[in-house]
Amino acid sequence: MTEDQNRIPRMENQLIDMRLAVSALLETVTQHQRNFETIQRNFETIITEMREMQTDIRDIRTDMREMRSDMLQMQSEVRGLQTENRRILDILQNRNTDDE
Repeated sequence: MTEDQNRIPRMENQLIDMRLAVSALLETVTQHQRNFETIQRNFETIITEMREMQTDIRDIRTDMREMRSDMLQMQSEVRGLQTENRRILDILQNRNTDDE
């Protein structure tokens, strides 16, 4: 075969190779697109969960503030009871010493 006769089969082979390469590229692009869509969905899920966590944290902080307020009130009441108990004890001890 002459050079001209080899030229057409060579061009046909190159065209087939190019079609296969383009097909492989399209498959790669399709796979990457699927991966990006999956990543996007995962990212959106993470953002939603983070927002829910922020809300939960705010709620917990509010609950903790309320509990702290309740604890401070209870501490104050306990101190009052302790003072009252000391006063009662002082009165009772003074009576006991008066009786003796």
